[in-house]
Amino acid sequence: MDELTKLTHAYHDQKLSHAYLFEGDDARSMKSVAINFAKTILCDSDETCELKVENLNHPDFMYVETNEITIKKEQVEALVRYMNRLPIESTHKVYIIDGFEKLTVQGENSILKFLEEPPNNTIAILISTKPEQILDTIHSRCQHVYFKPMDTKQVIEHFKSVEISPGVAEILGTYTTDQEIAIELNKEFDLAALRKETLNWCHLLIENRPMALIAIVELLKQAKNRKLQILVLTLMNTYFQDVMHMKADLKSAITLTSIQEHLEGVALKLSYQDLTTIHETLLEAHKKLNQNVNPTLVFEQIAIRIKG
Repeated sequence: MDELTKLTHAYHDQKLSHAYLFEGDDARSMKSVAINFAKTILCDSDETCELKVENLNHPDFMYVETNEITIKKEQVEALVRYMNRLPIESTHKVYIIDGFEKLTVQGENSILKFLEEPPNNTIAILISTKPEQILDTIHSRCQHVYFKPMDTKQVIEHFKSVEISPGVAEILGTYTTDQEIAIELNKEFDLAALRKETLNWCHLLIENRPMALIAIVELLKQAKNRKLQILVLTLMNTYFQDVMHMKADLKSAITLTSIQEHLEGVALKLSYQDLTTIHETLLEAHKKLNQNVNPTLVFEQIAIRIKG
């Protein structure tokens, strides 16, 4: 039984939760299920109503997303005001926040208050490809809906088929599953140079931490905005996950196959405790960047915390 079918059954059985957290790496599929679930709640198979939801102009429905690094405070405030109104055409109100991990801590706290005391017949659908970056108190107030993860290697192979170079496809395949986003990023930025600088920095973190601190300047020349800085952290996370896979003799799970021999050497130098610390450090760095902390400070903290 797929996710939409399960949610539809819950609706018809009058077992709706006031808040759902969709978790997975296929953002497009999660958005599609969220929109269709909203139609089920609001429309009772009425085609005119469903068209309004699909076009994001139903008076009892609000969809929040952003192409920026963070969802703005003003978007959250507008959502809270909007959803505090009574339903106009339906028995319920539904709001979707796509890319929930892009909320600032202040934004999350605003939504948390809303989840703790939701208006009657108001349903929240929160979508996230990075649920580990969301406050635990948000998690505890939502019903979780888990989407089957996409095979990253298949995503990478697909990106290669649309004329993205293999090395760049590896970066983009760990960052997004959306072909349009991948192609746009590839056209807009020199991702091959970014990949080279990032992998070099990972090497310096292990071999020569003082040089890694100095090399932050060059790294941030390539990662010159928040989007690219998040891309760097995503690639770093994949790099050290692959080191973990090598250490556990799970070579078939490696994503960065083009540097497999190098990863094998790094795996001999790091303990499982080292890799756990690195994972936690990178998670914290993601949160700091999303909170608009100065990127130089964020990367300096990575270099200081990671064993050199």
